[in-house]
Parts: sequence; structure tokens; C-alpha cells
Amino acid sequence: MVSYNFKIVSGVPQKSSVTRVPEISKEQLEDIVRNVRIKTNTGPDEFEELDLSGFSTIDEQIEFLKRQDRVDTMYIM
Repeated sequence: MVSYNFKIVSGVPQKSSVTRVPEISKEQLEDIVRNVRIKTNTGPDEFEELDLSGFSTIDEQIEFLKRQDRVDTMYIM
């Protein structure tokens, strides 16, 4: 699992707080998802789970997400 924060400064996205977790149990991931849903007030009907583990690169994941209309390409170069 990888995560990061970003903010837009003068129209340019700036990434920060890059975090990589090489291994995570299903239970730990479910706890993270539950906490994110609570903090963002996301209901069960608004939540969608996509398995990206079959892709070997981030670029492949992004292309898949584009085809599913699940990524904002505004800041992807």
C-alpha cells in the first residue's frame, strides 16, 4: 500500500508525506478503509473497492482507472 498527500500551490500539485507499507493484512486494510469512510462521511453505497494488485506498474493502474472513469487526470502528466 502506498499513500501520499498533495496540495495545489499556484496551480502545481505538490506531493508530501509519501508512505509505503510493504505488507498489510486484510484486517489492517479494512480498519484503514473503515476509518477513512468515517472521517470522510462516505456511506457504504458510495464506496467502491477496486483490486489493482493484478497490475505490475502504477502506469498500468492509472490506465485501468482512466478506462473506468475513476481518476482525475487534471494533475497527471
